Amino acid sequence: MDARGVLSQPLRAIVGPIIAMLDQLFNITAFVACLTHVSWIHLQDKRSLGRVHVSGTARSVAATSNGKSVYVACHNGGLNILHTAPAFHVAGQFAVPAVGVALTATVAVVACNLMGLCFFDTRTHTWTSTLPLIVGGTSFRAKAVQILHDRYAYVACDSGMLVVVDFTDPRRPTILTAKRLFHGDAHAIALSSTAAYVACGSKGVAVIDLHRFKAVGVARAAYGSVFDVHVAPHQLLCACQVGGLAVYDIHDDQISLTLAGQTNAFDGISHGVASGVADKRRDVAVVTCQSGGVQVVALDSVDTWSEPKRAKLADACCIM
Repeated sequence: MDARGVLSQPLRAIVGPIIAMLDQLFNITAFVACLTHVSWIHLQDKRSLGRVHVSGTARSVAATSNGKSVYVACHNGGLNILHTAPAFHVAGQFAVPAVGVALTATVAVVACNLMGLCFFDTRTHTWTSTLPLIVGGTSFRAKAVQILHDRYAYVACDSGMLVVVDFTDPRRPTILTAKRLFHGDAHAIALSSTAAYVACGSKGVAVIDLHRFKAVGVARAAYGSVFDVHVAPHQLLCACQVGGLAVYDIHDDQISLTLAGQTNAFDGISHGVASGVADKRRDVAVVTCQSGGVQVVALDSVDTWSEPKRAKLADACCIM
């Protein structure tokens, strides 16, 4: 397997998901959360386009479709809004306990822990509304969020709760349904048209049928906790604790998974994963690694990957 690093120097302690963008010439750029900074990098040219200091530890990053703005959820630092022109800079900040963010063309949905969801207009970068996630008289902490059909927010919360919110009118969002559907701490959530995949740390990936709103199984990777998940065309990509990437084929029912390949060839903890198209129109995964920088991995031959390396003592996270 060719796991090729694309930066000459590693980005240390990358703690948030990487968001890859595709321009008209199949040039992929990415915004990467690196502790208290966000780096903007060009993956093909292997160069930095900018680096911005944010107000806390960056937990989640999402870019608008035109690439002009970037929303960053910062632990203990609120929501930071970055602009890429005329130079990469911080354009605004909101004092909300942001931990996750997802975007449509006009709306930013921000997971804000016990505060619930906050909604922002991405055209004016103004705060639109707030929705506490109160179900059966209990307030739940919003941990991660993704959007389906530009109107439904799927929110992975504490206590295994998955909440669905209709924000057709972002000034008046409403909770449609909520149910306990997974176990473990929710680190990230990814959606296909019919399934939700929740990265649950040491509990693996919870697979949820959206039509029946029912848990249908758990996928486990060989190399520790799963910290991020991403749906690529017909595949689910998982960033794993011990320098790993696991790739699952998504079956025709858009729910069932089969492990296609996995590797732990990277240095450090894999915290984030995204996908894009490389210069030869090859599908690639982009993986952030705590001490190994950013890795670009071709996805057209995962079934030929060699067996992952056996974990060594140095790979252990704790010992008792």
